[in-house]
Amino acid sequence: MQLSCWLEDSSPPNFRINGNNVRAFCPPPMPSADDLSLGQGWQTDQPTWNYRATRLCASQSGRAAGPDIANSPHVDFDIPPSTFTGSLLSSAYAQPIMPVNALASGYSPAFREKTLSEAHQLYVDLLTDASVRRANLAKRENRKPGSHRGFVYPKPPNPIGLSANGTPKKEGPDDGRRNASEALPKTGQLYNRPQPLAASRNFIPKGSFESTPQSAAKFNLEILSALCEQNNWQWQEGMLMGGCLHYGLGNFEDALQWYSHILVTNPRHVVAMTNAAAASYCLGRYDDAEQYWSRSMTMCPEYLEATEHLVGLLYRKRSREAIEAITYVQESLRLGRGRPSSWTGPGNSLLGAGSGGYGSSGYSIPGSENGRMLALLHAKGTMLYGMQEIGRAAEAFEEAVLISTGQRASNVQELVRRIQQVLSPPGKHGELSTSQPPPLLLGPAEARKTAQILFGGRGELPGLAHVIDEGSRWAASQTTSNSLLSLAKIFQDSMANDTQRKSPDSRIFSVGDILSLYYLSLSLQESPSTANNVGILLAGVQSSGWRHQLSQDAQETMRSTKIPGILPGSGLALALAYYQYGLRLDPKHVHLHTNLGSLLKDIGQLDLAIQMYQQAVACDGNFDIALTNLANAVKDRGRIKDAITYYRRAVQANPTFSEAVCGLLTALNSVCDWKGRGGVFLDFGRFDRWHVDDSGALVDARSRGRGSGVTQRVVNIVAHQLEEASHWGKHTLREDMIWSMSTYLAQLCQNQGEQLAAWLRAWKGQSWEGCRLVRLVERATRVAVRNSYLAQIEFGTSPPADLRMPLPPGLTVPSAPTILPFHTFTCPLSAKDVRAISQRNAHRTSCLTLKSSWLPASLPRPPTPPAHHLNVGYISSDFNNHPLAHLMQSVFGFHDTRRVRAHCYATSPSDKSLYRQKIEKEAPVFRDVSDWASASVVRQILEDNIHILVNLNGYTRGARNDIFAARPAPIQMSFMGFAGTLGAEWCDYILADHITVPPGTLRPWRNNLSIDDLFQDRNEEDDGDWVYSENVVYCKETFFCCDHAQSSEPGEREVSWATEQERRWQMRKSLFPSLPDEAIILGNFNQLYKIEPTTFRTWLRILAGVPRAVLWLLRFPDLGEANLLETAKAWAGDEVTSRLIFTDVAPKNQHIARARVCDLFLDTPECNAHTTAADVLWSSTPLLTLPRYPYKMCSRMAASILKGALPRSAEGERIAATLIANTETEYEQTAIALGNGLTYHFENGLYGEGRGPLMDMRRILFESKWACPLFDTRRWVSNVESAYEVAWRRWVDGQGGDIFL
Repeated sequence: MQLSCWLEDSSPPNFRINGNNVRAFCPPPMPSADDLSLGQGWQTDQPTWNYRATRLCASQSGRAAGPDIANSPHVDFDIPPSTFTGSLLSSAYAQPIMPVNALASGYSPAFREKTLSEAHQLYVDLLTDASVRRANLAKRENRKPGSHRGFVYPKPPNPIGLSANGTPKKEGPDDGRRNASEALPKTGQLYNRPQPLAASRNFIPKGSFESTPQSAAKFNLEILSALCEQNNWQWQEGMLMGGCLHYGLGNFEDALQWYSHILVTNPRHVVAMTNAAAASYCLGRYDDAEQYWSRSMTMCPEYLEATEHLVGLLYRKRSREAIEAITYVQESLRLGRGRPSSWTGPGNSLLGAGSGGYGSSGYSIPGSENGRMLALLHAKGTMLYGMQEIGRAAEAFEEAVLISTGQRASNVQELVRRIQQVLSPPGKHGELSTSQPPPLLLGPAEARKTAQILFGGRGELPGLAHVIDEGSRWAASQTTSNSLLSLAKIFQDSMANDTQRKSPDSRIFSVGDILSLYYLSLSLQESPSTANNVGILLAGVQSSGWRHQLSQDAQETMRSTKIPGILPGSGLALALAYYQYGLRLDPKHVHLHTNLGSLLKDIGQLDLAIQMYQQAVACDGNFDIALTNLANAVKDRGRIKDAITYYRRAVQANPTFSEAVCGLLTALNSVCDWKGRGGVFLDFGRFDRWHVDDSGALVDARSRGRGSGVTQRVVNIVAHQLEEASHWGKHTLREDMIWSMSTYLAQLCQNQGEQLAAWLRAWKGQSWEGCRLVRLVERATRVAVRNSYLAQIEFGTSPPADLRMPLPPGLTVPSAPTILPFHTFTCPLSAKDVRAISQRNAHRTSCLTLKSSWLPASLPRPPTPPAHHLNVGYISSDFNNHPLAHLMQSVFGFHDTRRVRAHCYATSPSDKSLYRQKIEKEAPVFRDVSDWASASVVRQILEDNIHILVNLNGYTRGARNDIFAARPAPIQMSFMGFAGTLGAEWCDYILADHITVPPGTLRPWRNNLSIDDLFQDRNEEDDGDWVYSENVVYCKETFFCCDHAQSSEPGEREVSWATEQERRWQMRKSLFPSLPDEAIILGNFNQLYKIEPTTFRTWLRILAGVPRAVLWLLRFPDLGEANLLETAKAWAGDEVTSRLIFTDVAPKNQHIARARVCDLFLDTPECNAHTTAADVLWSSTPLLTLPRYPYKMCSRMAASILKGALPRSAEGERIAATLIANTETEYEQTAIALGNGLTYHFENGLYGEGRGPLMDMRRILFESKWACPLFDTRRWVSNVESAYEVAWRRWVDGQGGDIFL
């Protein structure tokens, strides 16, 4: 069977890694149209089928396995009227030297058998010749051999009574005869022409015809015709053979007439009926063919050939009917259930159910038919998979596998245990055990020996022992390999994705179980697709805890790995080995190139990853996953134009591929290419009001009243994904599970088990059941750790560590929405969607961590009580030349060690920058854990006795949130890295103020401490516009930390206002020498992705309202400049467009210094300036902002930062009220008024002295920056230390709720 890595009629499954990599799985191989004819007419392993057996089959009644065929009213077969016209002798051939009638007259039975034998051999020759010609034609036309629709072979009669040399032989009750048709070719397979039977030539004079199969077949047909005529057309074997010769000659109409003549005299002749279907099919009479095959299947389900062809005819457009046909055959032939397992050890013979392995498949068929039955089951599974009926597909694949293994296991789980038993090192699995063994990691070389070790000998499948023909056994073995691949893939989905891909009876398979199935599949067929899926599985493995399970081959493979970032002994190293092995099998395997690229990207080898993605695209230019991953990679490299090109190609290849659609929108927005962007109709047009149509024109959402364009498509994708997410984990809870969970929880809280069980039952079968269960498990850990801490205080020693409450075994890992939490900053979404996206990502992180092998089963040990200070850990990937380090570089050394001792855990390697060096030097404890596995980091945090752990990444690039999900510290916080909710049970507090997090955006239930709280907090309810489930530390002054005062140039504090004005003017003239002195410089230094149509329209209107103004923007990226200029010209005309000025991005110090040239900074309301806002205010430039969304922290940050930079006075409040607008209109009007109110005068002749409200604001900002809270890092550190102390005291006391400093 040809291997196809994608289902033809379904979207490919995918798996997202690190937010923007999509893993390219090879799902169940989907047979092509030719492959689904399965048996290709008749195979070499088939038993004798002749008209005698057919009559017996058709006349049986009362058979337990099927219906009463003899008495069924639909059995009387009505021959299609188009099939039987004219005489059987209508074909005229050249007359032979010896008249045919003379040859046939006075025939003996021996002569008739010799004629049949000769005809049979000629039929083989004809089909072989046709196969060669088709292959040559396909080669010339550069297409796949086997695409010819006539690859359906009629079955000839068995040459009964002839031995190999044509002499009569005796028959016995079970003589083991092989069908003489075994020499016939299969689809796409050529056979050497067998030697003709010597005796069959004895009656044909030399020179009577040319020595070609065609001429010989025509001559033989005349003899057959004469013999049939002399037998009054009652010789059914002769008519059957004559029809086959006509078919071999391409005379399909004549073949059909011969078969139809048999059916006139014997309507229940199943072989003739099936052959008539083959001829009808080749004539294009598909309805007739279907009718023939369907009746054949109904009359005699044992005759699997008819079912094979019927399935091949139906599967593409009528899959449901094809599945029903296979199911009918199963139900008709299935033997009684409950047979004991026949496993007695590797290599032992099958305990057959009779001679010839009859019934060994579990069906009333001989063992020689087992290959055909498992092929039907595999076809059924692939069709069901394509129809997304994953449970039924898994059942079909599992049954196919069990048939091939000789029913040595009662189910696939038992088979997995057998595999693990025989593959494990001595002493690991000597006896069968019901406990879950650790996964065994094998390299490709050892994995290929699995079948040999499991079954003994050459590793041949015991269930195929009675399949005589070697080619047929090979094909069945490959089908078994594909079924194993399919089954493992389904179980892999159930582990890595949603519950929609669970096993049919909710069985959950571990990494080790799935690997075992892949190993057996690989040993039966060296498949690049299997290697691909194994690599994906291993790439997510942290094998630090599994090294004792690594095979010798795996260890040697890992030691040979030389790529930086791949550690020996890691899952990545073994994954790399499988990807490389797969590419040796198929150097153009697009999935392998794609996934190898993703592996390289994950370890930071971006350029190598791009090369691999490019190779994947070269293999298949329409492979959407490779195109999307390539777009993501080149975008990270700064090649936005190329990224957009690849995204567009991916969307063109698959318009429904959400990763490509969302990636395209993000890329286009990053360069302000808004044509076709459209927009959403959110809160009656309050947000995202101005949309852009396909021509680039503005459209008022309030007038249209609906969304449109790519933006609406993305929002619809998110809505659909979140709706599906609500069903994740549904029906996971069972009564036994409820009892065990309530018993465990009763030990942690005041409630009785009955009350807890009742609460759990209220979740059962409801939306968000899975999310609630994950949070419950995490909450139980928090409560248990606190109880352990209190016991430690009371008794003076730590009690023995109890076990964690485990996740329910039926709960899988949820997928994350395509839009990531960081993308919600600039995507117009509702409050409910924003919180749900963060929650979904949190649940995924939690599940992945709680299911990880590296996570100890015992509860984390609580820290010892603080003797003098709290140990506070800071985890970040940004302790380098990064905005976070710019803002916090002094924090860790400023901590009062009598109150807090800082431990920094850097999850990225050093860039040797001054920022990294300063933090490493000043932090009391600094650990570079960039190459540590998460398990090692968690252990170190526990050893460091950390009381409070701070997440400085959140949902930004480089985050290691799995560390927090492991709960290594009693209290965990998040701030500075991510401006929004984490929606996570592993985040207890965020740092904020009343501006960034208004009370109305908080979840109403504010306690997050006890088990009772979780059952009452309504966290997963769909109602309400709240966003934040975490508790909030409300800061008294500013929650934003900015270290500019500490890192400023020496002498900066002594600069006077006059000096500041002079140097500001000089820099203005240096940057913009041709700008008129009276010009007003408006500016924005954000990345362009923060600009959206509504804001840009407002800016253009401001420029139009301030004729002396220019708008200064950055080429950030440079591709956006042309798009914004084109848009401005279309929306505002040439004059306004001429006042847009773009400059390149400057280094950090220069960027801060030149920000003072700007007269008024126009903030982006959709997603504010954050670090840039602090930079601008440090330069004393006034900042105008609009907190557009009440529920998005990212759109409210600048207002908070601005207030932190102003003095705590009435004047400061007045300035804040002016510069913090409440509406879009107010924002526009304020900018116009401030711009027109600014003038420059040159009384001193040295510089332009500004006058007006803007200059007054600038002077106040300048004079207050050394005393304001925003730039006072020591004050901020002291305040956050107070927050730590309050949080710790409340945790010990069991007090929940928010903290107000």
